[in-house]
Amino acid sequence: MTMASRSIALMVGFVLVWTLTEAIIGSLLNAYSPLQIVWMHYLMQLVIWGLVVGVRGPKRLVRTGKLTFQFLRAVMLLMMPLSWAFARQQGFGDTAYAAFWATPFLVILFTAILSKDRTPAFLWLAAIAGGLAAGLIFVQPAIPHARALAGIIGMPVSFSLFIVLTRALKTEPTSANLFYLPLGIVACLMPFIPKVWMAPDLQHILFFMLTGGMSLVALWMLDKAAKTAPVAPVAPLLLAPIPLTFLLNWLSTHQRPGLQVLILLAIVCLASITPILLGFNALRKRLPS
Repeated sequence: MTMASRSIALMVGFVLVWTLTEAIIGSLLNAYSPLQIVWMHYLMQLVIWGLVVGVRGPKRLVRTGKLTFQFLRAVMLLMMPLSWAFARQQGFGDTAYAAFWATPFLVILFTAILSKDRTPAFLWLAAIAGGLAAGLIFVQPAIPHARALAGIIGMPVSFSLFIVLTRALKTEPTSANLFYLPLGIVACLMPFIPKVWMAPDLQHILFFMLTGGMSLVALWMLDKAAKTAPVAPVAPLLLAPIPLTFLLNWLSTHQRPGLQVLILLAIVCLASITPILLGFNALRKRLPS
């Protein structure tokens, strides 16, 4: 397996596990404040990772040469759900979700600005076309007011920077990367938790343990993908949850989307598999004829 194909496989794994994790977390939104959900989720992740890695050697958790980057990355990941929650509070949660699919384009853009990694023009086009198609599927007809724009714009920008910063930490040990990430989020939210706290029941505690473990698996795959190769060439894969979600909804409800949505979904599908197609093409060229 080449470095590029390994990066693609790891990113696909990240996207699938992350999407499933988010779906489970979303089922708790009616029971708890978004702040408490995020805090509990990453607290469980911190505890699990501390037990798995810290028991064998606590120094492995804290050894890093880029402490500022570690906490900056944690803040960027935290800002993603908080931006959505703020936009939702303003009545524009769907628009924020639509804007989120600009993430692949922003990952490529920020990579071009902040690093020397370069991305083929075809992948720029795939990210732009896929992001626009996805946005048209979910965007609300109402025009958001200025206050809501902070959440709408903040969601894709923060998550894109989180992905790019993960690549920036490629030389740091995974044990530290997956320790400082939940630690930073838990520490940032800690002062606000007493104001929103509701005691979770046993079933929900088990849910948080499950999502914490699943999130660790997803973030481990993202970390390894970023260590293996630049993240920009695989960024369009981040669009894959959209057709997957529509497919599962179709199978469960037997309600087929309208023609316009199907056309937009086809564009998203083509955009999301572009890195895979380019990877297969590059591999084919390396094979002896």
